[in-house]
Amino acid sequence: MTEAKERAELLRRVNGDSSHVLRIFDEEAQAMQSVRSSAHELENANAIGEAILSTIHGQRERLKSAHRKALDVLNTVGISNSVLRLIERRNRVDQWIKYAGMLLTVIFVFAFVLWRS
Repeated sequence: MTEAKERAELLRRVNGDSSHVLRIFDEEAQAMQSVRSSAHELENANAIGEAILSTIHGQRERLKSAHRKALDVLNTVGISNSVLRLIERRNRVDQWIKYAGMLLTVIFVFAFVLWRS
């Protein structure tokens, strides 16, 4: 009778421990899969960001060229210097607005990341 009890006790321990070990391996596998998918998503986000930056750079160059051409045309037409200064001042104000928007966007994204953490 004692031998049967000990045997049953041993079998319960073996079955219990193996299911616990399998559960641990399952959790580790899920964690590794999550890490892999997160890394993949980060790589995708980085690639999209690089594509956007290259597109914006190309647009910037085209706008610079158009700006130069417009100034040349305006000078050729004979627009006064005061109007040209007004246009340049407006361009500087637009630049400040652009940089302020960039800064606010970065602050917002940083705050959002901190809030989600």
